[in-house]
Amino acid sequence: RRMVSLRRMSQPQLADLPLGARVLAIRLSALGDIVFALPALAALKEARPDLRVDWLVEDRFAAVLEFHPLIEEVLIFPRKGWRNGSGLRTMWQHLLKLRRQRDYALVLDFQSNLKSALQLLFVRTKQRVGFAAPLAREGAERFHQVHAEVPERAHRSARDAALLSAVGWRGTLQQKLRWPLPAEICASVSNAAAGFTLLHTAVTAYGKDKEWPAERWAELARALVAAGHQPRLLWIPSEKAAAEAIVKAAGMGVELAPATPTINHLMVLTDAARCLIGTDSGPVHLAAYRGTKVVALFGPTDPQIYAPPGVQVRIVYPGTPGEAPPPRDRSKRSPWMERISVADVLQQIAAG
Repeated sequence: RRMVSLRRMSQPQLADLPLGARVLAIRLSALGDIVFALPALAALKEARPDLRVDWLVEDRFAAVLEFHPLIEEVLIFPRKGWRNGSGLRTMWQHLLKLRRQRDYALVLDFQSNLKSALQLLFVRTKQRVGFAAPLAREGAERFHQVHAEVPERAHRSARDAALLSAVGWRGTLQQKLRWPLPAEICASVSNAAAGFTLLHTAVTAYGKDKEWPAERWAELARALVAAGHQPRLLWIPSEKAAAEAIVKAAGMGVELAPATPTINHLMVLTDAARCLIGTDSGPVHLAAYRGTKVVALFGPTDPQIYAPPGVQVRIVYPGTPGEAPPPRDRSKRSPWMERISVADVLQQIAAG
């Protein structure tokens, strides 16, 4: 039995997919990009609740989707195996496993680059939807049957929803969703004081230009203590020493947050927070999508494209509204981050 569209189209339409059809979403990385694609997943399930959606993602980010209620199965791209010396064998085994997976009525390639195109070669489907060039990179558009056109400087969640629009979806994106996590993970922060304020001070080596000076983080933490907040610094093992240095410089009332050994632990921690303050990063986007109040510091990245959506989100940006930042130099701190003052951040925290 099939759902019948009133229109005859040469390309696939959501309304034409068989009842209970399987759909595969591909967004392998990074954390923030996966979060930006989640509203499109919710929109797909709202339009066709009967569809069964699988998601292909890198192993290092799989936990964010592990307990998502709208995903049937999480398929793992073994990035760690690719990098640890047994790469060709690991990758071949992964691709063969993909080939043995079920047939998919539709594949949504939110990644649209060479890495996702390689997966498409082995996924059993006749309908692949991805972005048109130049948004599709490294020739990935050649592997798609349907291409989505996206306006310049479109927000990332709107960009991802364009894949659905290309197959007939019309609707409004739901920009927040908080799903339950296992009780044993929730217990990991049960002893933390309620209503703490998280500071995410670290940046990746690839995003060095997003760094805000450590002395300003310390000054902000002191000001938060004076205002009645309980600042707690997020950290992973590689960032712990830098976070401890900020804690020491800030003084009394400032501590490290509980450890977050997995992304699920991170979600539980940000769910419990009064507010999360950080630069444009995966944890900031994930916390905002789950409904936590967020104050996000933007400098070298364009908030018109990358700002987390939501009424509980406040953006600190040194440019004028609608102004794009200058071209990025990822190797060093952006001068636009230097232009953000502690007072600017405190003003947005107080805004509600």
